[in-house]
Amino acid sequence: MNKMIIDIDDQKSVKAAMDRISENWFNPNDMYSSLKTNGQINSSEFWGVATHLLADISGFLGLTSAQFVSEWNQRCIRYDAKVMGYHCTRQCNKQVFAEKGILPLSEETIKLSRDTNQTPQANSMWEYRSQRSPGPWFLLSYKYAKSPDNHFCLKGAEILLACNGHQIGVDSATSMPLIVYCAIPYSIHSEKDYVAFCILRAHFNYIDPEDDLTNLFESYSIDLRGKILDPQYIVGIEEL
Repeated sequence: MNKMIIDIDDQKSVKAAMDRISENWFNPNDMYSSLKTNGQINSSEFWGVATHLLADISGFLGLTSAQFVSEWNQRCIRYDAKVMGYHCTRQCNKQVFAEKGILPLSEETIKLSRDTNQTPQANSMWEYRSQRSPGPWFLLSYKYAKSPDNHFCLKGAEILLACNGHQIGVDSATSMPLIVYCAIPYSIHSEKDYVAFCILRAHFNYIDPEDDLTNLFESYSIDLRGKILDPQYIVGIEEL
């Protein structure tokens, strides 16, 4: 069975995934055409709110959103689908990823310095993240990960604390920005309905571009909510 790796920036991979997931279930192109004819895609919520788009699609198929997402998830897991995600960090020892994978933030993985070198911004970011999701986080779009406007890469906790704080085994003075390419199994995604929305949104935009956006998924990200991404799912590392 061919691997199903979905790269949200790559039209060919998105189409191949959609063809396989929808096989003997529904025709995504005909569905979109009908939704467009009915004026349902004219709402900004259709393109920007996961629950709205999924509800419109589910209604077209005569299903509830829960029924649609359940069937979608089962098919993605059955076909061992993986979604490309891009983890932005600073790390002077790339071997750590081969040994440990991508770890969530914790007191064990990142230690803040308490001296005068510790910036208020770093303390604030850690306080914010420690009270919310530990990640790890992955940007969906490589184009955005590589963009100089990538706020996550420049100021996200993973990159910020490695520079301004103390990351175990890392000399912050020599650390460098990295983009870690990961093929994340669909089965371990914490918010599968959100991932389904992104795939459908990308496919619909590819078959019928509605605007001049060059980066449809700017700042869109995947949160594994404390799960470790195993090293086997790392497919490359780029130094910036």
